Amino acid sequence: MSRVRRTILASVAAVASATMLAACGSSGGGKNDNNGTGSNAVKAPTKQTNNNVNGMATTARSAIKPGGTMTWALSQVIPNFNYYEVDGTLLDNSNMMNAMLPRPFHFTASGVPSVNTDYYTSITKTSSNPQTIEYKINPKAKWSDGTPITWEDLKDLWLATNGKNKKYNISGSQGWENIASITRGADDQDAIVKYDKPYTDWQSLFDPLVPKSLTATANSFNKGWIAKPLVTAGPFKWGTENKTAKSYTIVRDPNWWGDKAELDSITFVAYNDPSAAIQAVGSGDLDYDDITFGDEVGNVQAAKGYQGVQIRQAGSNIYRQFTLNTKDPILSDEKVRQAVVLGIDRKAITTALIGKLGGSPTPLQNHFFMKNQAPYEETCGDYCTYNAAKAKSLLESDGWTMKNGYYEKNGKQLSIAITIPSQTPNSKSESEIAQSTLKAAGIKLTLQTVPTDDFFSKYIIPGKFQLTTFTWIGTAFPVGGALAIFKYDPKSPGQNYGFGGSPAINQMLTTASTAATSDEENKLANDASKAMWANAAWLPLYQKPQATAVKASLVNIGAYGFADIRYQDIGYKA
Repeated sequence: MSRVRRTILASVAAVASATMLAACGSSGGGKNDNNGTGSNAVKAPTKQTNNNVNGMATTARSAIKPGGTMTWALSQVIPNFNYYEVDGTLLDNSNMMNAMLPRPFHFTASGVPSVNTDYYTSITKTSSNPQTIEYKINPKAKWSDGTPITWEDLKDLWLATNGKNKKYNISGSQGWENIASITRGADDQDAIVKYDKPYTDWQSLFDPLVPKSLTATANSFNKGWIAKPLVTAGPFKWGTENKTAKSYTIVRDPNWWGDKAELDSITFVAYNDPSAAIQAVGSGDLDYDDITFGDEVGNVQAAKGYQGVQIRQAGSNIYRQFTLNTKDPILSDEKVRQAVVLGIDRKAITTALIGKLGGSPTPLQNHFFMKNQAPYEETCGDYCTYNAAKAKSLLESDGWTMKNGYYEKNGKQLSIAITIPSQTPNSKSESEIAQSTLKAAGIKLTLQTVPTDDFFSKYIIPGKFQLTTFTWIGTAFPVGGALAIFKYDPKSPGQNYGFGGSPAINQMLTTASTAATSDEENKLANDASKAMWANAAWLPLYQKPQATAVKASLVNIGAYGFADIRYQDIGYKA
């Protein structure tokens, strides 16, 4: 479902200072090679065409001056460079590793996939019963240690991520667990992937591909890439880390077989404070910053005043949400969770946080689809709008009584803490509005601010919170990775940090992900979303527009929406 932890949502999509997460799935294109089969059609086409209106400053390679470096803002230091390990499934990490690792598909701005021929000569669905996909690897493709990329790299990645070996700290097994076997085809560059259960969003898998040396053992998988990625395969390779500056530099790989990277290097710099990052753009210390995170309105206004800087915008695959921890003694009560959901005025939050960017923004009313995706519909039912009176009625039916402005039960006040990362204005603003509207519903909310670098590792991933807010990043496959973040499994929650859901919802999501057609998959996903509103463990807030501040002369980079970035084409206009 691949911060700030910018995390990626595999299904809907890796958090940053505004905090973002990424589920294990494909993040969205560049080059449209059209070498796939008809089965490669996108599962959730967008309704609008404004996903990438001039957002990438698309420019021909012939108009670029070779050489130079660019600086790119991250929202945090990277805890693990293995994207599939639970600590590594971050948008920041994805943005780095996608320059250095094989991806099976390119994606257009509207999320339509085509085969990435730098790595695969073809990817073909050869059978529907059983579902069988053949990956023919480009014979030129080699890892940075000189070894060829082979079918065994696909096989070993599947064995590591299918969930059978619990020693592997994976962020999710959705899709991988549907695979029955991966075998050698005509040669070592031919992988035959057979499924024992159909997986409608199979195109989201093997994105990215990692070398079998990483997945060989649980120890290498969990810890082998904590310091740096050891083996890569892309237009860039690992360069250096500066721990003092919190920066990582990747450099052009001379052994890359595709179009030569225009830039000599890219330096990624971690900024815990989004306002510091946007200031660095203004001073010329940064060339690229996704200002969607943090105080987006303030960032856009600031960037407008910078000389030589462009604001590039696109329709977004990003949304903000609240997560409720169902293992908490208070929030384990579903009626209490429902009262919290009803007591948070999401319209007020939406208006305050993105209303100043224009238009009439409305809350996001679906757990899977963005409002500019065709299958989107309001699935929230009785939970669509703020209703303090109904929240009070629910609590009173559950044995809570009002005392001194707040409800209590068995002598214990209904008091909840929301854990947020420091230096994140959006999280603070959202929490303060929720605090005010929950008070009207008789629920006390207090703010617990923790260091940004500790937010996920010490609080969210271990489940040491009651309520929290961060960002999810969506992809063109909003259903395929859903179980990575929504599956109820008390022993192995993956990215379901609040342990929400139920076995019944698990079954609905499993059925959706194995549907015969994308239309059926989308309908079943919307049915599951309806059940999830009643479960009240996840509360979508609003879809964010994406805005980036970019050095004006830097091209083929910007606000990408559902597209992917072709790193070898990034450069400065001649």
